Amino acid sequence: MAQLTTDTPGSIGERIKLYREQSHFTQAELAEKISVTRQAVSNWERDKALPDIYTMQKIAEAFGKTLDEFMEGAKKPEITMPKTPGYLLLATCGAVLFQVIAGGAAGSLTGEMVGELIILDLVIGVFIQLFLHLYFSNAVKSGSFSIIAGYDSHVEYRVDEVKKVLIQIDCHVGCISFGTVFLMGTCLLLEESVSEIVAISLIFAYCLDLAVALLLINYRSIEKTLVMELDQKVAKAGYISLFWFMGWCMLFLALTFLRFELSHIQNNTPQALGFMGWMFLFLAVTLTGLFYEQRRVKIEIGKKGSYRPGTCFWVCTALSAAVTAGMLLA
Repeated sequence: MAQLTTDTPGSIGERIKLYREQSHFTQAELAEKISVTRQAVSNWERDKALPDIYTMQKIAEAFGKTLDEFMEGAKKPEITMPKTPGYLLLATCGAVLFQVIAGGAAGSLTGEMVGELIILDLVIGVFIQLFLHLYFSNAVKSGSFSIIAGYDSHVEYRVDEVKKVLIQIDCHVGCISFGTVFLMGTCLLLEESVSEIVAISLIFAYCLDLAVALLLINYRSIEKTLVMELDQKVAKAGYISLFWFMGWCMLFLALTFLRFELSHIQNNTPQALGFMGWMFLFLAVTLTGLFYEQRRVKIEIGKKGSYRPGTCFWVCTALSAAVTAGMLLA
């Protein structure tokens, strides 16, 4: 007789699948016992449909249970956003406020440098940490993920698992945002030349951690969040071009910082603004390669069951290298 444990899935569909497997029934055998189609059983187990109360009673009897025994504890606890990201956001705001107050007493730094540090803190704390927290909180609360990048309305997701991933990402963003803003405060104690290098290093490390962590957390969650095996294969193959794009962006960003430092290029100067053209050209090339290959993944997996980067991928790789070299030599 199938027994529930503390690890037993809570939805009706998950319980039907659990009891069926522990009773050594195939979907077709269970369907025959309760006089429904195998497709109906498949839809129940994937939570795409629910059996009516009469059918529920027949399902319970097929597993040697009463309806009350089968339904007991079937409702899973609701996944909600924990308080930790909110606390981290308040801590980041406190760190920014402290730097605003302490900035006036930082005699070793010019007012312009202090202002740039505070702007960087606000970008991290407000435009990244706060906005992402609001987006993720709303998605977890409503169960609607249309505002999340990468969401596909034609793909079947396990909603609770997606919520867990968003919570994990939100907590991670909160931790690294607070840590970066907190460490940015040490720049107020340093000489301006050293302070600028430390600030740039912290921002680059923040961007690198943010990009890599988001990709890895999502990649490791593919099999949990996606229901269909075909969608899982497409998602995994798509990460080839995603990691390619992110790697190029991090390399271009690092080399741009290095170019500015070695050539002593000041921010907000005509020479600095000229590099915006190189950045836009670089993004045009890499985004073209990314979007085209993401489209090819679905086609190749659907037709052949496998994916390999195509001609566009390698052409965009060569062009990205050329643009990067042009930026360094400019």
